[in-house]
Amino acid sequence: MEYKPILQSFSRSLPRVAVKRWYNGLLVRSTNWLGDLLMTLPAVHQLRQLIPPGCGLFVLAPAPLAALWQACPWVDVVVPMAEKRITQEEISQVRRLCPGVAVVLPNSFGSAWDVWRCHTAIRIGRAGRMRSYFLTRTLPEWPRQIGRSQFHQLSYYLELVSVLGEIAFTAQCPPLQVSAQAAEKNGIHRQEGWLALAPGAAFGPAKQWPAQYFACVAQKWLARGGKVVLLGARKEMAAATEIAQRCPTVLNLTGQTSLAELMSVLANVQALVANDSGAMHLAAALGTAGVAVFGSTDPVSTGPLGATWRILAAATPCSPCFQRVCARQGAEQYACLKEISPEAVFAELMLLR
Repeated sequence: MEYKPILQSFSRSLPRVAVKRWYNGLLVRSTNWLGDLLMTLPAVHQLRQLIPPGCGLFVLAPAPLAALWQACPWVDVVVPMAEKRITQEEISQVRRLCPGVAVVLPNSFGSAWDVWRCHTAIRIGRAGRMRSYFLTRTLPEWPRQIGRSQFHQLSYYLELVSVLGEIAFTAQCPPLQVSAQAAEKNGIHRQEGWLALAPGAAFGPAKQWPAQYFACVAQKWLARGGKVVLLGARKEMAAATEIAQRCPTVLNLTGQTSLAELMSVLANVQALVANDSGAMHLAAALGTAGVAVFGSTDPVSTGPLGATWRILAAATPCSPCFQRVCARQGAEQYACLKEISPEAVFAELMLLR
């Protein structure tokens, strides 16, 4: 089915933060994972609308994710973090930008500490994990959800930024802007009918649809005269190799692309078939349509935002379990993924054309 994010505007009353001096602008401490980052973009874009004219939007982000923030035309400066925690040199960079307000998106102790060390006057984030010590304004702790959610987790990020002013509760956000150079270097052009497959998922095997099923989709696409490219991180090479062995004519770029190059390729394919993964979220943010398979996780809570996507989710009673590895044994192991057939995924893919 076509995915439509459900957003929740919470009824609880949150006093607004009155900012008297923005100084040169607002600092955002980015989340640390690709998929999480992409689910925050609509909320951060709403922040852009709240900043007074002449002030900038600055992002403090892990270096591996900096290229993504740099692809947001509405972000003025990105400060990459070379290590897990902010360094003294990076603190100096932030302080030279002179933000008057900071919003901490992750729910970790360390992320709040990073911002506190930058001496920003107003620091906003969620409570919990002893974070309140480092923040000047806290919202209720991020709740743990059990079972199928009622709304997308973007709702919590929108609530967080809403304490700074009136915002629109929407998933709309301008698409990322990337160069076509890496795609063209590999001979990939959207008009030539390229399908991308991303068979990996960083979370673990409970989110990974079987490689042979991906291969079956590839074979069906190739039989219709299309072309196929495999994408993913180096640690996902095993699944990509199995697909390539079954479909020798595919282009296998697994483990060979930087984040910027991955964005270039995803922006220039016709569609993507993926698990619930960073690649799924990235393609959607780039305006590329696709089909996603959900097994152990919940599409209502973490579905793709941006382009048109179609979702196939497991119907097994134990899903979503949110486990990295299936607790079942034998033929029942990963039943949530195995029950979704290649034919069903290909049928959804055809509805995108």
